[in-house]
Amino acid sequence: MTGRPTVLLVDDESTILETLSLQLRRDHKVLVAESGADALRLLGEFGPVAAVISDLRMPGMDGVELLRRVQLEYPDTTRVLHTAQSDLTSAIAAINDGGVYRYLAKPVGTDELRDTVREAVELHGRSTADRQLLDKTLKASLQALFGCLELASPAAFARAGRIRTLVSELCHEMQLDALWEIEVAAMASQLGAVTLPPAVLAKLDKGLPCTEDEQAMVDALPGVAVQLLKNIPMLTDVIEIVRGLSLNPPPHPSPLVETAIDVVRTATDFETLESRGLERESAITVLECRDHGALHVLAALRKVTGCIQVKDKVRGLRVVDLEVGMRVAEDIVATNGLVLIGRGMVVTELLLDRLNNYARMIEIIEPVLAVPGARRF
Repeated sequence: MTGRPTVLLVDDESTILETLSLQLRRDHKVLVAESGADALRLLGEFGPVAAVISDLRMPGMDGVELLRRVQLEYPDTTRVLHTAQSDLTSAIAAINDGGVYRYLAKPVGTDELRDTVREAVELHGRSTADRQLLDKTLKASLQALFGCLELASPAAFARAGRIRTLVSELCHEMQLDALWEIEVAAMASQLGAVTLPPAVLAKLDKGLPCTEDEQAMVDALPGVAVQLLKNIPMLTDVIEIVRGLSLNPPPHPSPLVETAIDVVRTATDFETLESRGLERESAITVLECRDHGALHVLAALRKVTGCIQVKDKVRGLRVVDLEVGMRVAEDIVATNGLVLIGRGMVVTELLLDRLNNYARMIEIIEPVLAVPGARRF
């Protein structure tokens, strides 16, 4: 580390803070706080420090809670608990929970204090170096993976980029933490596209419906991506997000992972509908009409796309539920790609007869999308 490392001392007794500061100022830059809330404010103002030495018993937020907050928000900062001998049981519990590096008993001697803080600063240096190495490894690994996707399938890479851009906009609108993990998951969700035949990739790029066998290949993409990602460090949440897009999602995801899954899935579905030629307003309405459990994400989607609520509600229907007078919102297509009714046409008795006849011979992609209209009698 260059210069004097910074340590933060936290205690509700000013005399103790003054004593500890005098013992440490020779080798360290010292910040002091008289409460847990004040300590977090200083960390937010000055950024991470090498070590935090905190008293246990303080009004409001105690030392254990403070150091747990520090562990979550500044994981490389070394955490030391400084308290009376009578609190030894609580201190040991804090150490065993993994949030505290070491315990110092009051009153602590100068040599013991300086040695402990020196070791805490050295641990911070090693942790920082390890994290920087992991960051470089992570970045290089992801660049290699996405580079392979770009070479193997430029169309899939471009689709992944479009999904990632929309995911980024949704995350900013929803004020989500761990933005990079959600964006990486959005890109990674398309990695399995390297296993798809060119004809299926072309359908994905154009938003065309797939046959049952082709759809099974598409549904397998998240599982392929998980296999490609599983040996890369620091991607635990990314992998859980991608796994959540599969047919076998994790049973009890964290709230962040669950929200991230909704964001990536919504962005992917929206991209598919846009690729089919639907206008943005209609595409969002289609998603709202489906059995969609992420209405908060769809609300954010309306904001980032600037789409107001459309008057005509698009509905996803079975062919047998179509009624005369409805307007078709997107092409009604058979599994072999044959367009049976074009987008924008009004359903008539003749068209319904045609669909029913085709349905006896060939499978039709459902649901079909239509806007309710005035009944004709």
